[in-house]
Amino acid sequence: MGPGPDWTLVRYANPHYATKFKPMFILFRQILVTAVAFVFAVTAGQVRAENSFSMVVIDPGHGGSDPGGIPGQMVPEKTVALDTALRLQKLLRGAGLRTVMTRSTDIFVPLSVRSAIADAERDAIFVSIHYNASPRSSAHGIETYSENNRGAVLAARIQQEIIDRVSTKNRGTRSAEYYVLRKCRLPAVLVECGFLTNPTEAQLALTTAYREQIAEQIAAGIIEQRQFAFPSLAPTHRSGHLVHKNKNHRKIVDLEHAKPPFWAFCKFLGSYQILFPAFASS
Repeated sequence: MGPGPDWTLVRYANPHYATKFKPMFILFRQILVTAVAFVFAVTAGQVRAENSFSMVVIDPGHGGSDPGGIPGQMVPEKTVALDTALRLQKLLRGAGLRTVMTRSTDIFVPLSVRSAIADAERDAIFVSIHYNASPRSSAHGIETYSENNRGAVLAARIQQEIIDRVSTKNRGTRSAEYYVLRKCRLPAVLVECGFLTNPTEAQLALTTAYREQIAEQIAAGIIEQRQFAFPSLAPTHRSGHLVHKNKNHRKIVDLEHAKPPFWAFCKFLGSYQILFPAFASS
């Protein structure tokens, strides 16, 4: 039996139609490919934007009665964090960005107040400056934290800029539900600028040259990110669970290396949460 009349009609159809519809098919394919590429670019934070933000909220970690770090640490985190943050502020202002500091002197600022300062701003990002600590003196390197996909884009740029210039271990970007990240509606990151419990990095942190270089590279990442739009917030990041679950890097969820004397005070403020021990691997 033959293929039948329907097959014959298709086989011997006027080739004019194929010639006519081919350019339309090519155009449709190009549009589809462009649309898919755009969606991926938006998700990855690679869509170009002119001045995607104009304000940076800079948060020097700890301060006042909270020195940061761990007991026995020779270099107080609060001091080098503040100095680095002030240097960052100067660099960003020089680049035409507006800045707000959660603290500019050695005072204690509750985490809830830091988040409120950030949330009062519009067209802004949040950058918290810290230095790391570990019971093991061999732990070293720099890492940048975020809590959601919007912060992750900024964290990746800052981390890369630092590692490109600072000779140390790249501990990468990580996810954790720090209070100041979780409670901030802005794209937010927390930069750990080196281990003050590591003899080499502690000595570096005491030098103005190192703190200036760290500030310069954080500023470079921020300025680069300004050229790109942030992706929409992924709903899965608001589940209320700790995002980073590696047992060797569980961090304090709400109280940033809090010491026992602060527990009653923080409970009084209504910000007491379940704490996880802070360990860092080398």
